[in-house]
Amino acid sequence: MSLPASPRPLTRSGRIAGGLGLGLIGAIHVVWATGSSWPARTRPELARAVVGSEEMPGPVPSGIVAVGALAAGVAVSGAAGESGVVRTARVLAAAGVLARGGAGGVLACRLLKLPEPGETFRRLDARVYRPLCLALGIALLIGARRR
Repeated sequence: MSLPASPRPLTRSGRIAGGLGLGLIGAIHVVWATGSSWPARTRPELARAVVGSEEMPGPVPSGIVAVGALAAGVAVSGAAGESGVVRTARVLAAAGVLARGGAGGVLACRLLKLPEPGETFRRLDARVYRPLCLALGIALLIGARRR
């Protein structure tokens, strides 16, 4: 019985970067689900920065995002093996993060029929969130390549 071939260095790097990126997103959402306002001073300040409103989502929505991001991080990193489900999860994660980076949070709010986000969120979305999503999405796409 032979061991499966390891992925190419670029693919492996994409999987590591993608897994770490999604893992960090998941960890931050765990922190927020506990009620922390980190890295802001207050919950309303955090809400204006990351949601675009005056109120943060409760622990359940934050927890759902945390679990999803952490599970996706495990899948894309290669820690969950190389099944068809894992390969599909890699492609879906890349597509979702690239779509978020391309469309932006303001469009997502409109599509989800959420209130229009404020200026703080709009500025951070344009300068930070969208570029980070695009970079993470590219890493995920590279990591989704087959051997």
